[in-house]
Parts: sequence; structure tokens; C-alpha cells
Amino acid sequence: MNIVQKSLKTLFWCGLFAGLGIVMITASAYLYLSPKLPPAEDYRNVRLVNPLRIYTSDEKLIAEFGEVRRDPIKYEEIPPLLIDALIASEDSRFYQHNGVDLRALARSVLGILTGNPSGGGSTLTMQLAKNISFEGESPYSRKFKEILLALKIERELNKEEILELYLNRIFFGISAYGISAASSQFYNKPPSELTLAEMAMLVALLPAPNTINPLRSEERALTFRSRVLRRMNELGMITRSQLEEANNAPLTAQRYGVETEVEAPYIAEMVRLEMQARYGDLALMDGFEVFTTVHSETQALANQALTDGLENYDRNHGYRGPENRLSPVSGDGASNEMWLSILGRTSNVGDQMPAFVSSIEERSFNALLRNGEIITVEWDGIRWAKRFINNSTWTSSPRSAREVVEVGDLVRVTRNIDGRWMLGQVPAANGGLVSVDPNSGAILALIGGYDFFQSNFNRVTQARRQPGSNFKPFLYAAALENGYTAASLVNDAPLDRSDYRPENFSGEFLGPITLKYALTNSKNLVSLRLYDALGEDVVLPYISRFGFNENEFPRNDLTIAIGSHAVTPLEIVTGYAVFANGGHKVNPYLIERINNFNDGNVYQADPAVVCQIPCNPEPELDGPPGPVSYPAPRVIDESVAYIMNNMLRSVVTDGSGRRINREIGRPDLAGKTGTTNDNFDLWFSGFNGDMVTTVYVGFDNPQTLGRDEQAATVAVPIWIDFMEDALEGMPVNSMQQPDGIVTVRINPETGERALPNEAGAVFEVFREENLPPESGTQNPGAINPDQESGQRIF
Repeated sequence: MNIVQKSLKTLFWCGLFAGLGIVMITASAYLYLSPKLPPAEDYRNVRLVNPLRIYTSDEKLIAEFGEVRRDPIKYEEIPPLLIDALIASEDSRFYQHNGVDLRALARSVLGILTGNPSGGGSTLTMQLAKNISFEGESPYSRKFKEILLALKIERELNKEEILELYLNRIFFGISAYGISAASSQFYNKPPSELTLAEMAMLVALLPAPNTINPLRSEERALTFRSRVLRRMNELGMITRSQLEEANNAPLTAQRYGVETEVEAPYIAEMVRLEMQARYGDLALMDGFEVFTTVHSETQALANQALTDGLENYDRNHGYRGPENRLSPVSGDGASNEMWLSILGRTSNVGDQMPAFVSSIEERSFNALLRNGEIITVEWDGIRWAKRFINNSTWTSSPRSAREVVEVGDLVRVTRNIDGRWMLGQVPAANGGLVSVDPNSGAILALIGGYDFFQSNFNRVTQARRQPGSNFKPFLYAAALENGYTAASLVNDAPLDRSDYRPENFSGEFLGPITLKYALTNSKNLVSLRLYDALGEDVVLPYISRFGFNENEFPRNDLTIAIGSHAVTPLEIVTGYAVFANGGHKVNPYLIERINNFNDGNVYQADPAVVCQIPCNPEPELDGPPGPVSYPAPRVIDESVAYIMNNMLRSVVTDGSGRRINREIGRPDLAGKTGTTNDNFDLWFSGFNGDMVTTVYVGFDNPQTLGRDEQAATVAVPIWIDFMEDALEGMPVNSMQQPDGIVTVRINPETGERALPNEAGAVFEVFREENLPPESGTQNPGAINPDQESGQRIF
């Protein structure tokens, strides 16, 4: 045997042993790593990442939360040309290999060894395997697992399923995962509407989404797009003319965001917090769709009513001056350049835009907007701007625009209802509005402030403020439950205690008056005497039936009777819902149902509801059973609720809410105003059988809203603006008179039943067991100011 033969023999055996070694190592690695591969269901049913989307009850988008976006689509929805572009660019032998392309892998290794790399050897299936798992492992272990998983995927999924999964998972840049999200983010259209040039551009992103991004480098993006198109032409997927047309197409990619359809940021934030409390981090990435109880049109009405009301109040109290004042800079366009720079950093607040006053005429001024446009504000948009001194004092109306603004003033401008520009001002006071379905607790509209992005403090759920007289109906209901009637007399007279000397808002004292008259005209002294006569051990447990936490109320505090204990508007509207629905407790809720992309419906609200008929009637003999509803618990007697409806109706017809009767004119509306000491907080809560709405207005840092302001001048107009439109076209819905209620004529001076043909008598409603005595006898329900025994007075 010569030397050559010996060398060949040695080489043969070395190669054989090396090959056997590689096989053994590979087999060992396979046996070791194979059990660690994810099971088929982990990638076949992979939980695709999607942001949290929040909708109204009529399925209008309110908000989207979550940086990652992936909108999965089915294989049938993917354009064939897009699949061709992907295969041409990333894996031209996709349909020939079984997950690992040995030819491409060998070519890649050889290129690396010779210093002439020819591209990656990863197949689409290997890229998918890499995308599914193995983060944080060593490169060699990860690569081997990717190969094994690619082979496993090819055995368990067909080619179409692999392509669908790949195109739903892969990262395209700017937080877009999957072709549908990428198509929406870059082109604002679904994949089915993409042009060939747009398809090629998206596929060209895949090797390096952040560096090839057309939003960052058009030249680089065009180069990579051209490579994809050229490769498609080489493989016969597109014609020469298609290639040239697509190559000549301009780059049209932009950064498109999700367009919300409803302005409801306070609702969106409430839902986001609730979802994260329920689902943790998955809330923002697991494809949840939350459908709220809020209707888009009702919410829009609430937004407009509160915005207009706060702006009207603010303008009525004068102009506080510009937000900033800059002297003009010399040089052509120098001032504009400086102003534009500042405007670019100044956000809108509500619908009010920042602008710099650029020139002034006698009764108009011109202003520069952020976009460089020069607008003109005419006198009708300026004349309101009396100079503000304090919340109760302002100067007389201006006579010229020069008295109001100067060149270089940073002001706010907005459009009026006719589309004309007017001088604006961000309201200093704030407020909230919440409307609820009294029969289920579903929140119909909610706005927690003038502008969420200026202040995300939710004044409906977080602002605990004194409700004033808005709280009195709960005390009066307790009195009715404990033997009093709407005709019971209570002395409206001075009350003097060593530590407290309360007064009526009007400063007047009327002597003995009926409970109904006292509530209608909001007599504080009557409420204080009533609370003292009943006692806190009766009143506090009773008002807890309306949803208030009894333990939060102080003891030995008579001022609870006139609304001194701070509560939220949501608590107040919950309490008023009891009156509106005839005596049942419902719990406000905002989320109607939750869907998840992977699991379908995962939550459906099941509130306790007020049922005028049995909640769950027997199904038809041949029909399926209907949905199960749970009756809301009765918390006050039906007759008490009816009498309270009648008394609160008188506030709207004859009391501080009579503007409602004058402007809306519906016979089914009832409610109560609330104005606290020194006019710090203004409220109105009102209802019919379909809606109960509370409006609150006040400063976040408590101060007077003005010596002449009352709930009737600020809160009531907001309530009217909302409810008039919200109830338009809806039938009258008043509480039906229950059994055991009778209507009799009474003498309003004595509270006794009137004699036949007695002058000045009025009709009043009573429970049968609590009818007042006939004229000439003592009213058992009265608090007699001269009586020394029985119910205590002071």
C-alpha cells in the first residue's frame, strides 16, 4: 500500500468517524432539545399581540391603548402578489423545502467561509420559528432549536398556514406587527388595497425595519424596494412593465395613527385602569375590545353642554389677559418665526387654539396660528372681553380691540357656532357631567372635566365636593319614610346655637311651612330642624340605602342636612337614580362587554335591573329561554319614591329649576339644585324615567364662583343643554302612581285637608295611612314650634 492509498484510507476513516461524531452529536442534541420545543398549539394558536380598543355601545372607537399593533387577517385576505413579493425576497424555494433549505444554508456557509457572503440561509419557516420562541438563549442553542422547530412546524402546518402565521407575526417597524397593522400604519388601508409598489415596500422592510424605514430614509427605502421588485421579475412573478411602473411609483408611506370617532378621554382612562386591574399587562397587548354603555351621540351632547357651559361662565366673568406677551422682534419675519416656534410647543386646550396677535385695528385683530395662517377676529368675537378683576368683579365692556389685546399677545382663539373666529379663554373653573340609565345603572355619558389632556383629574369619580341642597332629597325621603308627609309643617325660623348660626340662602324666614314648599324653595333651616328631629341614627342608615357610605359621614354634625359632607357626582347620580326608578338601587357600570381576539367574548355585564314586569317571564313552549336578568333590590318604599318625584317636580315647575320647565317643557322632569356656602360649588341633579343626570361646576382649588352665581345660573343651563337634546323624540316617562297613594286638597298654610270650596287650596299626594287631618285639627306630622313635648325642636 503506497503512501497515497494510506493517506486516503486515513482520510476516509477520519471522515467516517467525524461524520459519525456529527451524527451522534446532532442526535444527542436533538434528543436533548426536542422535548423543549413548544407544543404545536403554542404556535398554531399563538396569541397575537393587539392593542386595547375601547368603543361606544354603538361601536364607535373611543381610544386605543398599547404600543404594539397587530391586526390578524386570514390567508384568503392576503393578496397573492404580496405573497409572491415575500417569497421572492425572503425564500424563493419556500414551496420546495421542508422548513430548512440545505442548499441555501450551504451557500450561506460557503459565502461566509470565502469572505463573500451571499445572503442568509434562513427560510421563512425558520424566521417564523425564531419569532415564536427562544429569546435569551445562547446563539448556537437558539439556532439549532430554530431548525428543529422549523422542521416541526412544516410537519404540523401546511404552507398556507405558515404564510398566514408569518405575515401576522413579523415586525414591520413603527410598532406594527403583521401585514395588516403595517398596511394600516404606513398606508392607512387594508392589505387588499395595496399597490404592487406598496407591497414591495412593506416586504423590503423585513430584513431591517428600523433602518430601511421609508419615513427615515427615502433613498435607502427605494433601493430595497427595487431589489424586491427586480427579484419578482426574475422569478416571473411580475412582467417587465409592472416592474417599471412600480419602480417609478413615488413613496407614499406616512405615519398614520388610529382615528378615534368619539371624544371621551375620561371614559377611556376609566376603562384602561379597569382593564389593567383585571388583566395586568395583557390588557394592552391581548387584543381586547371593550364595548362601553356610552352611546356616541349622547356622549357628544354631554361634551358640548359642559364645554359651552364652562366657557359661557368664564366669559361672563371677564377676560384675564393673554397667556404670554412677547415684544415684536425687528427684522422681516423674525417675530413670526419666533411665534411659530412657541406655537409649535403650545397645545390646544379643548377646542381653543393658541395664536399670536400680529396686528390690531380699532374693532378687530389679526392673529397667527400654528400652521402659519393669519386669521381675523372681528368685534363680535371680542366685545365680551371685559377686564377680569375677581370672580365677582369686572370692568365695563371694552370699546375697542386695543383695550383687550396687544401685538405679541399669546391668546386663545376658537370658532363660534357660525364658524367665525372669536377670542377665547381657557376656563378657570371646571366641572363634570354624568348621566345614567336609572333602570340598569348603565352610564350613558360621562365627562370629567373641560379638557382631559390639560387635567386628567376626573371630577365625576374623584372630586369629593359639598353638594349643598342637592343632598336634601335623601333627608326628605327619610322623613317621609318615618311618618312625615309633603304637607307636614316645619318652622322656618332662626336657629341659634353657640357653635353655629345657619341661615337660608335668601336670608328670609317664613315661619311654619310645608315640607314640599321647603324643598321647592331650598329652605336650609327646615332641613336642619328635620335632621335634628329625626336624629342621625335614623337618617344616616337610611341615606346609605342610596349608595352612600354611612361610615364616612361624621357624627354630631347637623350640617349634613344641608349637604356639608363631600361626595362625588357619581355618588349623587346613583342616589337620584333611586327616585327616578321608583325606589330600587342600581349600580353604575361602564363596561357592557369585553371581547378578545383569541377567545371571543370574555365578559358580559349582568346588572341588576328594575323590572316593571317579571324580570324572567316564562319562555314560550317552543322557544328558547331568554337572557336571565336579576331584579334590582328595592331600598325605599314605592310610595315614598312617588311622593319624592312629585316634590322634586315642583322644584322644576316652581323652584330654582323652573328654567327647565320654561325651556324644555316636558312634564316628566324633576330634580334639585345645590349651591354651597359662598357659591363655591354648584350642582343640579335631575331625571325622568329614562335618564338621570348630575352636573357639577366648581374650582379645583375651592373658591367662590362669584357672589351672584347659583346652581340655577350655571349648573342648570348645562343640564338643560344636555337633557333637552338627549331626550328629544323620547316619549314622556314619569313614575306611575302606585297603589296606596291618594291625592287630596290641602290648605298650604296649615298642612290640613282643605274644606270644600276653601280658597287657596292646593292638591297634594299622600300615602293612605298618612292623610293629613281635616281643617281645624292638629297635623300629626307637623313640628310645632310651640310644642314642648313630642318631636324635639330648638
